[in-house]
Amino acid sequence: MYQIIDFLTITHFVFNFILGLYIKNKYITIFVLGVLWELFEYNIANNNNNIKKLLIKYWPIPEKYWAEKNIFNKVLDVIFNMLGYHLGNISNKINKKTQ
Repeated sequence: MYQIIDFLTITHFVFNFILGLYIKNKYITIFVLGVLWELFEYNIANNNNNIKKLLIKYWPIPEKYWAEKNIFNKVLDVIFNMLGYHLGNISNKINKKTQ
């Protein structure tokens, strides 16, 4: 059974929120990097058995999270990237207004 939102979806959000705090108004760049990351993740999990074996052996995150073939999870990861980035991007503006 596929999971649409998982642990890594949340980490995508948090990572991009932090990026948004420090790198402002680079929405296209963040979007492109998010899509490229998902393509990289998919290719590693599905097309390169040597790297996949190394990840299974040494990567602390279980295979079920990074080896998903569910397209909805991949799309939601990119959406969560952008949501996290946007909230991080505007949070300094909010803090500056309240000071």
